[in-house]
Amino acid sequence: MRTLPIRIRRIAALILCAACILPLGACGHRDEQYTVKLQTGPAFTVAISQTPATFNPMNAAGGLEEEFFLLCYDPLWRLDESGEPVACLAEDWSLSSDSLTWTIRLRHDAVFSDGTPLTAADVLFTYELMWHNNTAFSDYFDGVTAVRQTDDYTVVISTEYVKGDMLYNLTPILPRHIWKSYEFDPASFENTALVGSGPFVYDAENSGEDGWVFNARADHFSGRPAVGSVVFACYNTAAGAARSLSAGETDASFGLTDVQLTTLESVPGVELLESILPGADLMLLAFNTRSEIFQDAAMRQMAEYCLDREWFLDMSFGGAGRTGSSFLSPALADFTEPDGLRRYDPETAAALLRSCGYFDVDGDGRLEYGAKDAKLSVTLCSSSADAWSGAAATLLIAELEELGITVNWKKTDNNVTSICGSNKNWDMCLMSWHGGTAAAVTATWFENDIGALTGWSSEYFDSVLAQLRATRDEMTERSWSQQLQQHVYDECPVAVIAYGADVQAIRSDAWTGYESALAYGRLFRTGSIDVYMNAAPLPAA
Repeated sequence: MRTLPIRIRRIAALILCAACILPLGACGHRDEQYTVKLQTGPAFTVAISQTPATFNPMNAAGGLEEEFFLLCYDPLWRLDESGEPVACLAEDWSLSSDSLTWTIRLRHDAVFSDGTPLTAADVLFTYELMWHNNTAFSDYFDGVTAVRQTDDYTVVISTEYVKGDMLYNLTPILPRHIWKSYEFDPASFENTALVGSGPFVYDAENSGEDGWVFNARADHFSGRPAVGSVVFACYNTAAGAARSLSAGETDASFGLTDVQLTTLESVPGVELLESILPGADLMLLAFNTRSEIFQDAAMRQMAEYCLDREWFLDMSFGGAGRTGSSFLSPALADFTEPDGLRRYDPETAAALLRSCGYFDVDGDGRLEYGAKDAKLSVTLCSSSADAWSGAAATLLIAELEELGITVNWKKTDNNVTSICGSNKNWDMCLMSWHGGTAAAVTATWFENDIGALTGWSSEYFDSVLAQLRATRDEMTERSWSQQLQQHVYDECPVAVIAYGADVQAIRSDAWTGYESALAYGRLFRTGSIDVYMNAAPLPAA
């Protein structure tokens, strides 16, 4: 059984010392040497089975990187344990009478980990950077027309419409004095120091390919965490991470699978959580509505009736997860199961094909449209980067060919968009889509990423989305969100096959304080930092 890496054990021991300060040298606005005051206390060690693809928020799209950014950076607003936005760097804010101008006043006590005060110049720089580059945070800026600072601690944001989702902008505020050298090529910055204003400081010296250490700041404005550090210990597999938790070497874990759910159920002192996360991957079948075959929504619905979602989940994930329907994650409060669900039904698929004019004219088992030589053939694309897509493609192809449709399967080792696009010859593609934290933000992907890929657009969609963006009333928001989900489902530019499950675990026999973060049945990868701030060791027996 693998033990914790030596460097991780060493840093955990150091954090238990009576006092810890981290010298970082003179930088920015400070002439004197600056030191970060670190919180003493135990290490909270999280077992993981993946590695971060990048430390640069401009390039990041994965859940692990987002956890790192939560610890090291502060946004203007954070999500609380219930997924609701609360003030962070934004001390207070006000709206103009027409609700198109936001005046945001910043805290005066936020300091980057190199000693440089965080000011409106950093917010302005970060927002301009994220707004004008294609990043995971770009969609937060839909509807924004201008960002400016009026003094060192005031930012003014103008919008073209009433932007009710403004408080869900979780963009991490970057230090301008470090990033400005990369302003014209921000994606090239490796950002290995992770200098931010967040409640934890990245310990590069004691981190590496075996694990990553984040030391708690004792002087952060959000308060003192109960732990001295958060350590992400990397194991080669989810099984290895589970074994470390079972042996008591680590304190918690996420990214486990249904296999570990079964093996850990009988381990005393381990609390297991199986949940769909707000940002969980959605597994999709996307349609090219520019294609002559799939311009008709009935043909797109036909293909969805060929999806045996339950069988797919059993084959690929041992039943973990949930069969798909809406484009919103079931973890979001605005999620609504659409009416008229299209479940696996080959007979209905065959009836839709006939209604669209496709018949086996010459009796060879292949469908034609009109003339005998016009055989119905579709191109399906998938990527090996989505490990599940091979099983999904195999199931779907078998069903389509049973109906008399010839399928040309194109596979790539790269992102599926390398073989799918507005100017490329494809009909359907299997792809993963990282879920969003708010309905209005998620819906913008049909205007941008998904819309650009599929070519689908709708005046009704645009109208409802405008209403959803404008409302700040919870019940009204839910009503508009429900209408939007139903419309997208009826039009079927994508068919959501499944929502990925995330199995998480914590040693409940050794830790407490995390219970407040269980409002939605999970601890990690929620967009909230509560579990890292509140987890505390149980008193010794």
